[in-house]
Amino acid sequence: MTAVSKLAPSSAGTQPSSTLILDAIATTSDIHRTETLVYLRVYSEGSAEAHPTHEVDFRTVTLKQAQIPAPEMARLRELLSSPKILALNDEYDLNWGAIDFSTKLVITLSREQNRKTITLVNFQPFLARRKKQPYPAEIEKLGCIIWELRTNVFKEPIRITYAAAKSGDIDQKRRRSW
Repeated sequence: MTAVSKLAPSSAGTQPSSTLILDAIATTSDIHRTETLVYLRVYSEGSAEAHPTHEVDFRTVTLKQAQIPAPEMARLRELLSSPKILALNDEYDLNWGAIDFSTKLVITLSREQNRKTITLVNFQPFLARRKKQPYPAEIEKLGCIIWELRTNVFKEPIRITYAAAKSGDIDQKRRRSW
């Protein structure tokens, strides 16, 4: 199987009753390599899939699959149905962090006939708020719901949790996760 076929939608998206509603592709780059993976895909009937980002064995990189609970799907659908989402810019790049490392999240949203692609480069909403350069509310909600869904559904930790960041305890949580 080639790397391209691993990034193609899986069999979950080929069922007649299932439509891809959110596709988040993450690309991380540093001075040694660039890695691209499916950060989160969500289908209309509530199934989700993602590549692992912790304990990755590159000999057998396969998509993890899970079901999103109904309340979480309702939150996601409500956010995606907001007219404000379609009005967002195509890219948000605030260049946080080191110059030799970057993370790009390309999010494609599909809603009926409308399709919107938004690129978040080095997305760090809590740092942006602290530096008084916040993202638009819908971008922050979208990025954070993607983090939360991935964390809750796939049981894979993220470095800084949304709850920790909201409480203002970012640095303490970050130190514990290292």
